[in-house]
Amino acid sequence: MKKSLAILALVIVAGLVGAVLFYGNDYKHDNRPVILDLKKHNEVMSTCIKTALEKHPGAIVEIEMEKEDGRPIFDIDIQGADGKRWEIECDAELATIIEDSIDKG
Repeated sequence: MKKSLAILALVIVAGLVGAVLFYGNDYKHDNRPVILDLKKHNEVMSTCIKTALEKHPGAIVEIEMEKEDGRPIFDIDIQGADGKRWEIECDAELATIIEDSIDKG
């Protein structure tokens, strides 16, 4: 009985590993924005963070840089001091807030 359970567990683990290896290749690192001016990038990101926290005091939970409609943006998630969760999108070239909404997820 124990031998059968061990074999079953091994088959399940092997199937899961195979699925991850097969389907896990969909993520493309090439989709990440390329940063040419490191100093400007960090200054803009700092401005975006400062502006977001001024609007919604709290703690930054996550920051992600991505492209949206061909434009680089910072997606900033904040847990507000009031317990609400906010999603802020900031233009990664102009340091301007382009979206400010409550996280419904």
